[in-house]
Amino acid sequence: MTLNNDACEQHAGPGRATPSRALPVRRALSVLVLACAGAAGCGDDTPGSGDPTDVDVAAGATAVVAIVNPVVNEPHNTGVPAELGDARDGIVVTATPGGSDTTVGGIAVVGARAGRVELDVAGVILAHTIEAERDVVDAPIAFSGSAAAFFDNTPIRYAVSEASGAVFVDPSLSMAAIERHLAADAQVVVLRPGTYVGDLTITGKGTLLYGEGFLERAVIIDGSVTAQGEAVRLRGVTITGDLAARGNDFGISFSLVRGAVDITGNGGAFVRNVFCGETVVPSSNATLLDNHGVEPLLALPAGACD
Repeated sequence: MTLNNDACEQHAGPGRATPSRALPVRRALSVLVLACAGAAGCGDDTPGSGDPTDVDVAAGATAVVAIVNPVVNEPHNTGVPAELGDARDGIVVTATPGGSDTTVGGIAVVGARAGRVELDVAGVILAHTIEAERDVVDAPIAFSGSAAAFFDNTPIRYAVSEASGAVFVDPSLSMAAIERHLAADAQVVVLRPGTYVGDLTITGKGTLLYGEGFLERAVIIDGSVTAQGEAVRLRGVTITGDLAARGNDFGISFSLVRGAVDITGNGGAFVRNVFCGETVVPSSNATLLDNHGVEPLLALPAGACD
């Protein structure tokens, strides 16, 4: 892997970032089974069902996906909580009100309810507010055994319910029609399982593209994706082509990109992805955790990038 060591530019002020050069990351095509995707016994989608490796939270379930002590990727530059430890397996996570689960590969999925939720991580309490019923929340957590903390730019909210304004589509809808949905600012589009053929351009700001069925690679975009607006986010999609993002605060989680990744904006959170090709990630204000294909996780899950 080679990194561009040019100095990053600083914030222009609170909540603002000036464009800066990004860090190109190159990787060898070696093999490692991703702890979650490669774990045996991945089962149903019920939060708190006792199968913590299942991150396939269907739209319609209110749930918190806890990612405990994620690997911090080398380009990550939003700070590391002092509470970060090494333990990833066998940690009981309980939501009150809600359910309980035990981590495997750092993942626990717990059902919850809207409103203030207390996450008990092996006896350590973290508070979070779930804004609406049927929200899904990704929550990377640093845990030392006696203390816990969220990472910057997280937890990440996915308002994936019709009551919150989400639009549900399936592969029978044309890419042009999906693009029209994603041209509206703050639009949430939930992709039902299937293959969506063609390139996709996202022009709206603050939009979310949410795919169901991550572990089964159930949502496939057979083409390339370009995000032109700011604060665009993707979760749970497999992209066979390239991924490019031009606006600040782009983010992607629990996804696989087989082509090149070129993120030229600053900021955002990148959690638990597999990047198969040459990858450029932000060099300023970005949170990068558990991403395979990025230092130090240069090895790629067996078969994922074939």
